[in-house]
Amino acid sequence: MGRQMTILRFVLPVILVLMIFVNALPSVNEPTPDNLPIGLTPEEMTRLDEIGLKHINTAPPPTPIRACAEWERSTGVLVRYPLGISVALIAEMSEDVMVTTIVASESQKTAAINAYTAGGVTMTHTEFLIAPTNSYWTRDYGPWFIFDGTGQLAIVDHIYNRPRPDDDQIPWELGTFWGMTVYGMNLNHTGGNHMVDGMMRSMSTRLVYDENSSLTSHQVDSIMMAFLGNEYTVQSYVESSGIHHIDCWAKFLNPTTILIKDAPAGDASHALLDQRATALAQMNSAWGRPYTIVRIYCPSGAAYTNSLILNDKVLVPIISSTYDTTALRVYREAMPGYEVLGFTGAWLDDDAIHCRAKGVPDRGMLYLQHTPLQTTGDTLNDYLVSVKIVPYSGFDLLADSLKLFYRSKASYQSVPLNATAVPDSFYAYIPAQKPGAEVAYYIQAADEPGRVETHPIIGPSWAHTFKVNHPPEIISPATYTAWGDDEFQYYPEITDPDDSAYTIAYSGLPAWLQRSGDSLVGATPDSNVTATFLAIASDPYSSDTQMVSVTIYRCGDVNGDGRINVADAVYLISYIFKGGAVPPVFAACDVNGDTNVNVGDTVYIISYIFRGGPPPACLPLTR
Repeated sequence: MGRQMTILRFVLPVILVLMIFVNALPSVNEPTPDNLPIGLTPEEMTRLDEIGLKHINTAPPPTPIRACAEWERSTGVLVRYPLGISVALIAEMSEDVMVTTIVASESQKTAAINAYTAGGVTMTHTEFLIAPTNSYWTRDYGPWFIFDGTGQLAIVDHIYNRPRPDDDQIPWELGTFWGMTVYGMNLNHTGGNHMVDGMMRSMSTRLVYDENSSLTSHQVDSIMMAFLGNEYTVQSYVESSGIHHIDCWAKFLNPTTILIKDAPAGDASHALLDQRATALAQMNSAWGRPYTIVRIYCPSGAAYTNSLILNDKVLVPIISSTYDTTALRVYREAMPGYEVLGFTGAWLDDDAIHCRAKGVPDRGMLYLQHTPLQTTGDTLNDYLVSVKIVPYSGFDLLADSLKLFYRSKASYQSVPLNATAVPDSFYAYIPAQKPGAEVAYYIQAADEPGRVETHPIIGPSWAHTFKVNHPPEIISPATYTAWGDDEFQYYPEITDPDDSAYTIAYSGLPAWLQRSGDSLVGATPDSNVTATFLAIASDPYSSDTQMVSVTIYRCGDVNGDGRINVADAVYLISYIFKGGAVPPVFAACDVNGDTNVNVGDTVYIISYIFRGGPPPACLPLTR
């Protein structure tokens, strides 16, 4: 008993100290500097006036400016430790790029190195920036990357829309760390609410307008143009609450393809997402064609749009659900040639991988800019392919690497790219193709340091394609015969192997013929006359024309001289009994309407002319 009491006297103070320490710890549900939410905490809502207090404003970058798209070539990725993603994901990224990890101290750096080493991270592809942070949302407060007018990769720093001063300073810390110029943009913003197509266009939700209420929308758009060189499109909200970042529901996959969330039918945002998808599908992309919209179903808890494109990989947040398989398939079908990988984590509806990691572009990028060819109706002339090739490394291009690869059948053929008088501009031709051909092509270039790049960046797996259109063809007869003073109708029969939408037009219509929809209707003149008009069938790429002739006859006018008299009876007798000329319109001879042309029709005409018999009663013409 005495021994037990001795132990208790020693252990109880220790337990008491531990209890005091544990009680002093914040609850797991209480925000700490390591787990601040992506949204504002109640405490931060009281400090909104502190947003941007230490922000540094600068003059805009020299022009021309080009903001980098997510799918462009990256040499790094930015995260913060303690992490918001798994070490397994860090290991995957470190296979290909430099992982820059922000840590608060040497001791945190050591902890990160130990975790990375144990998790199989490629340590030669890691570097560490020691700087204080408030959270791990590196997408939201991290740098925006541009190539400025000097051709240098530079950083644009927006005012982070949270009262988190350490986070807000990270772009400047990275500018020093990487030796990059930083341009301070005087605009409240957040990286998750900004997606870029790499061709001078970007999109956000109207959060950017609401959080810069002292500025007009035109002023906001002008600042974006001045610092990023982008035409700016701002979308309405699709949710009644939340952080309203565009990456919660949309993602550029390339300049003309947008992935859009599909919410469950009972979700309040379901109808708004459908409306947004429809509206974006009607907008023209930087490639001069309407956006292709890809929908991805996101049940509650899934943030499938919040993925990260890192070179030829797509890193997708998954939730250990049967819906994961479908989501990954959607990405693979929409982005052929990419390796699509799923990663679990503590994901939320409005944040996942994209919010917690940010790609870092290659500062020596070999950049190819090209607007892909579209469907054409030209089968005679070769097809011009123009491309701008910019070696941001400053090194020369390898002349024998500059090629255009194309195919309309099984295998690719190549032709060299030719330089133009304009710096960095090149061209080549794809030979003219037959109607119905589908041509795939891609462009290749290399520079002296050894970078080899293609357009599209994934190469032949997602090659550009265009079709050589089958023109519509009018296959209905070009000549018609009609009775005078009768109703005439015309509608062209058209064939189009491409099933392209076509339109019908007419030119040179006679006064008695009017258009009704795509048809023509009218009462024919009571006289012998021949009318002509032009029918035109067009699809978006080519057209076919046909000169249509309508010859109008009167029943009983056997010889076609415009009158009904004894000469018609003589003409018919000569044809029947003496092998005379065939009547111009055979149906005009069947004046008694018995479907035969014989002596009875001659007697009928004579009776009509000389005895006041009934008028000619030919059966209707077949038109």
